[in-house]
Amino acid sequence: MNQEALAPGPAVLRAAAERPDTIAMTFVDYSTARDGVATELTYRDLEERSSAVAACMLECTRPGERAAILCGHDADYVIAFLGCLRAGVIGVPLFAPEPFRPADRLLDVIADCTPEIVLTSGGHLDAVQRLLASPRLAVLPKEVLPVDRIGPGSRPAPPGPLDGDAVAYLQYTSGSTRRPAGVRVTHRNVLTGAVQLTAWVPPDASSRLVSWLPFFHDMGLMFSIVLPLARAVPVTCFAPLAFVKHPRRWLELLTTGHATHTMSPNFGLDLCVDRVGPQQRAGIDLSALRALGNGSEPVRIRTLNRFTEAFRGNGFRHEAHCPGYGLAEATMAVTGHEPGRPVRVGAFDRRELSAGRIRLVDAADPGARLIVSSGRPIQQEVRIARPRADGPGEIRVRGDNVCAGYWRQPERSAETFGTDEDGNAGWLRTGDLGFLLDGELYVTGRLRELIVIDGRNHYPADIEATVEETCPQLRRGRVVAFASEIDDAERLVVVAEPRSPASVTDVETIRAAVRAGVAGRHDVRVHTVALLRRGSVPITSSGKPRRRECRIRFERGDFGHG
Repeated sequence: MNQEALAPGPAVLRAAAERPDTIAMTFVDYSTARDGVATELTYRDLEERSSAVAACMLECTRPGERAAILCGHDADYVIAFLGCLRAGVIGVPLFAPEPFRPADRLLDVIADCTPEIVLTSGGHLDAVQRLLASPRLAVLPKEVLPVDRIGPGSRPAPPGPLDGDAVAYLQYTSGSTRRPAGVRVTHRNVLTGAVQLTAWVPPDASSRLVSWLPFFHDMGLMFSIVLPLARAVPVTCFAPLAFVKHPRRWLELLTTGHATHTMSPNFGLDLCVDRVGPQQRAGIDLSALRALGNGSEPVRIRTLNRFTEAFRGNGFRHEAHCPGYGLAEATMAVTGHEPGRPVRVGAFDRRELSAGRIRLVDAADPGARLIVSSGRPIQQEVRIARPRADGPGEIRVRGDNVCAGYWRQPERSAETFGTDEDGNAGWLRTGDLGFLLDGELYVTGRLRELIVIDGRNHYPADIEATVEETCPQLRRGRVVAFASEIDDAERLVVVAEPRSPASVTDVETIRAAVRAGVAGRHDVRVHTVALLRRGSVPITSSGKPRRRECRIRFERGDFGHG
């Protein structure tokens, strides 16, 4: 397939000419009605509205400048994003200011990218104006444009051949407490990412997509907007908050839409199992689902098995699980499991992994660590930079999907995107640890989050999984393990949120269970178990815990001691 045919802008233009009244996207809004209110956009709507937004932007800026997208999770967001692509303006996918979201991240990113334009909608205009009045912003945007108030008008000329090296948008990563890092995603990266995502979970004319993933996150942007528009496949979207409040809504939309493709990180699957009980599962039909992509932190087999067991009676097939691995710096997808094949799970000696070696064992071995394969590389090169030949190492990636670096951060860009130890250019340093076995990637953790106690390596995700299995009283996805220097030595700390307020007796029981479970499986002592109020564990936009921020907050005394 011609890659340029998969560019979202030209694809929408082509679809608008060939089938203008075909519904391209449906948005379901649950903020005003419990059952949701659906809004449909045709390809004609997308083309005419995004063209008008592009024309309006070019009246007050020029191609290559930045436009921050501060829209809600609705049609206006997609129109704003397409308008940026159409005008050649560098979009910065963010989110609208909301009372439930701290404004710090928005302000940090806006201060970093210094946009000339802010794109929002009328309903968020007052909140955006208040945000921009913050004294933390030294450089203010020239214009704030509500995209829903821009009517049809003069249109820019149809876009010519794409400049593959031009920056299409800045994808700000969510997991670091360092200075915000805006990944420079070029048009070539977008085209390649669309091709690779198509190769991982191939849609066809019968496909239907459903997504609650946030548009400002790389997985949500590529799966919910780029893929369906590039392949002219209908998609139904709704807000992440609406999913978290009532996860059954996702299952209902998968059912009524006869969805064939969807995605969710681990916590979303666990949320469905925990919050959608057997009686609520009546009427759910997942038999049309071919691919359920999962590309968050290392995918847990327990999460996949729990979801399958819970919804097997509703037509879900275990083979629909599609674990994958990706990151914003590689335009999302790097490796992926082929839909329809049994998920591959390896059993490895835990002690050997901690020592930097790989040894297969029986899955029933009490010392086994089960790791879900993230599948094979998707039309790109993947290698492991190992400290030793037979152990895990840093995952490196090379291909046209690897981005151009970070916005205005040359040193950090050189560190991540520069030449490797052997002087080879083009290899992305992912910062993730893993290994290849029989051509498939197994992810073991984060390079910078390794816990080293008494000279032995421990992976936080491994310890967190043990704690969750040992203590069902704790919220899934809200358990964080890290190392902290206490009494002049590195000590293991676990912070977690109980499912419900715990009494003094319950607290001591939970702490004892955590320590016993971790000691028994990992042969390491938990020095501190801090139990927090609900909502206290800091998480990323995709629901992953911010381990580094947890450690910083613990060390300054925010979490207390236990």
